Amino acid sequence: MPEQTFTKQERLLTRPQLRRVMDHGRKRRVDRLCLLFVLPNGTQSTRLGIIASKKVGNAVERNRAKRKIREVFRLNKQCFRLGTDVVVVSGKPLVDAPLRVVEQTLLTHLKDAR
Repeated sequence: MPEQTFTKQERLLTRPQLRRVMDHGRKRRVDRLCLLFVLPNGTQSTRLGIIASKKVGNAVERNRAKRKIREVFRLNKQCFRLGTDVVVVSGKPLVDAPLRVVEQTLLTHLKDAR
């Protein structure tokens, strides 16, 4: 069974890390759910960064959106290309979307971004 954790080494945590991916990575709109930025990182690990601004909603809604994105990443790590940094900028519709819809949409767009 593949490892289904989301470790600290798999996270983009600092603003400069997120900014680098957003400035130099490939940008893709995922329906109205979110924006996706993908950039090769030159390592053998895939890292994820999540941005949920106040435009998404209050703290509860922002945290719900981030939890959905983390869960999709955690359960589907093998679908992400090794050696890439991925930044997801959440949109307001992501909060109310069911997890399976978010998962299916994100994975479809990630395969197209390769």
